[in-house]
Amino acid sequence: MNARQTKKRLKKQIDKLQSDNDLMRRIISNTPQMQELYDVCNKPVNYTLAHIQFEEYRSEAFVPPSRLHDDEFIALLKRELIKKLSDVLKDYITYEFDIHRINPTITASIIVGRK
Repeated sequence: MNARQTKKRLKKQIDKLQSDNDLMRRIISNTPQMQELYDVCNKPVNYTLAHIQFEEYRSEAFVPPSRLHDDEFIALLKRELIKKLSDVLKDYITYEFDIHRINPTITASIIVGRK
C-alpha cells in the first residue's frame, strides 16, 4: 500500500471516530451524570509497575489412610496447620485499634507480597 492510500485510510478512520465521538457527546450532553461517567471512562489511568517478591510459607500434617474420609479429623488437622502458620506469620500482622466507634474494634491485617 502506498503512502497516499495509507493516508486516505487513516483519514477515513479519523472521520469515523470523530463522528462517533460527536454522536456520543450529543447523547450524553443532557445529563450531567452521563457526562461525568463518560469523562471517567475515557480519562487515561496512570499506574506504575512494581516488582513484588512473594514468599511462600508452608505447613504440613500427616493424614493416615484410615482417617482420610474422616471430616472431623481433617478439620482438626486444618486447625493445627492454621495455628502453625499463624505462629510463623504473627510478626507480619499489624493491628489497628478503633475506639471512636460505639463498639471499639481491633482490626488485624497482613500483606502477603513485598516490594
